[in-house]
Amino acid sequence: MRVLILGLIAWLGISAAQAQSPAFEIDCEAAARYSDRYQGVAVVVVHQGAVVCEHYLNVEADDAWELASGTKSLTAAMAAAAVEDGLLTLDEPVADTLTEWQDDERLSQITIRQLLSLVSGIHVVQDRYVSYEGAVDSRARHDPGTRFSYGPRPFAVFGEIMRRKLEAAGTDMSPADYLRSRVLIPIDADVASWSFYRDDPLLSEGVEMTPMHWARFGYLVLQGGEIGDTRLLDAEAVAAFSEQRFMRIYGMGWWVHREGVEPRSRFRSARTDAAAAPANFPNVFYAAGSGDQRLYILPDHDLVVVRMTRGVRIDRDLQGDVGFSGQLFLRALLPWIPPSSDS
Repeated sequence: MRVLILGLIAWLGISAAQAQSPAFEIDCEAAARYSDRYQGVAVVVVHQGAVVCEHYLNVEADDAWELASGTKSLTAAMAAAAVEDGLLTLDEPVADTLTEWQDDERLSQITIRQLLSLVSGIHVVQDRYVSYEGAVDSRARHDPGTRFSYGPRPFAVFGEIMRRKLEAAGTDMSPADYLRSRVLIPIDADVASWSFYRDDPLLSEGVEMTPMHWARFGYLVLQGGEIGDTRLLDAEAVAAFSEQRFMRIYGMGWWVHREGVEPRSRFRSARTDAAAAPANFPNVFYAAGSGDQRLYILPDHDLVVVRMTRGVRIDRDLQGDVGFSGQLFLRALLPWIPPSSDS
């Protein structure tokens, strides 16, 4: 096992002189012990732009692991980049691009924001994968904005929106190419691999990244989409990641907990993690993937926290409930968080 407690490291344009001593306790070793207990392999913590915790258990720092549904957070960032580039707006109707939807009473009302917030009303069938073309042939069972429904289909719909937007802009880039060139490569991060279905890059899952590259992406989001003097993501679109416009526990592609709010949820991934934390838990929004892959952002405390496992494709034991709790993990890392009998 390797545990590195790093000092003030210049990173992503943040100099050592700019970084400050933490105003609160960060217990890297306790967080690493908790993560290891539940099949974790990596913990990376960034505070004030500096890496303060870097821990790996029997793996190398540059090993990449599947994000599973953590990929959805990247897709939200793709939308934020597209807003910044003038390719789309979050509140434009999907039917402006998918003209096949214009004559349907419900489909014609769905906005891109509702689509990526998983409140489009689209019927989420049980097929795990769907092509972009197949996703266009969707049906809406509920009025937009009235019902949360978690699944991959809305992200495949967004894939077709991006494909058509990019084609109209005169580029032959795929949505995956666009995200890599516009968002990841400029911050010295990239995907190690990206899974495809029928030639379409999956936007709900399928990405593999190293823990540090996922942390760099998280830092970009923490900074509101701007690094130094370079704006990569539209600021208002990034703010939508953690908005609770439609759901208390979910924003746009990210799970959300708001301090002072006592949420209740029937969704397992929320019940066992920070989205269902008690009201005295700090503000946090996060990407979550099967196998307990996590990217937490605590904006009020200038913190980005990555916790990774080998992922369900490698470690089949992670398919079941291994007992990991995002609340207890963050409490181990940040012992000043008030205790809760629920945890």
